[in-house]
Amino acid sequence: MVSGPPTPRRVLAVDDDPVSLAVTAVLLEAEGCLVLQADSGEQALDLAASNLFDCILADLRMPGLASTDLARSLRKAAPRALLLAMSATPPPQLDGYDGVLKKPLSPETLRAALNRRAPARNGAAAHDPKDDAVIDSEIFERLRRAITPVGLEEVFSVFIKDTRDRIAVMRRADPDTLQREAHTIKGGASMVGALQISRAAAAIESGIDDPDDRLRKLDDMEAQCRFAEIILRQRLKA
Repeated sequence: MVSGPPTPRRVLAVDDDPVSLAVTAVLLEAEGCLVLQADSGEQALDLAASNLFDCILADLRMPGLASTDLARSLRKAAPRALLLAMSATPPPQLDGYDGVLKKPLSPETLRAALNRRAPARNGAAAHDPKDDAVIDSEIFERLRRAITPVGLEEVFSVFIKDTRDRIAVMRRADPDTLQREAHTIKGGASMVGALQISRAAAAIESGIDDPDDRLRKLDDMEAQCRFAEIILRQRLKA
């Protein structure tokens, strides 16, 4: 298999304060991370169950699921992720997290924290980047050899736009249309090697009964589009 550029770290930022959450996301993106945001512990747990994160940063003081209770739940959902807490007044001891960052975050402190490695837990295998590859390098390189750079960029632009248009339709579609659109997205994503979009579409195609679950999965697919677009842009420049 041909190796592509390193996959950027995928980070989940969790904070009930929208300003703090936005600032944290901006700082993480400045470090080259692909960022998903959650405004509650409950939403963070949902995202961790359906995504493979390298790191999760969670505010300690939030309503509902938070602090050590959130840490215990996230350990089960994302055992390989580096789990970091954020707090304006860090406690002297903190169970469940790999570290704690003092708010307001500084770029230097954040960069140092991101360079840590999550300790092995319960005999879990070391993190394999192929597990959470957003774009299949072999398929991408095969397309690059077959299509001109301009043509390849157009193919991916059409795919991303088409996927986003279908997601918009799926938000208000009946169950049959929802599954049909998901099946189409899955096929297109497989053709261009967009692995995470394909997996997200397959999860929707398998059937969704709960409206809130539908919205969460569609939000996740939109995030995967953003991830794929960033990485594709990097690879097209390489």
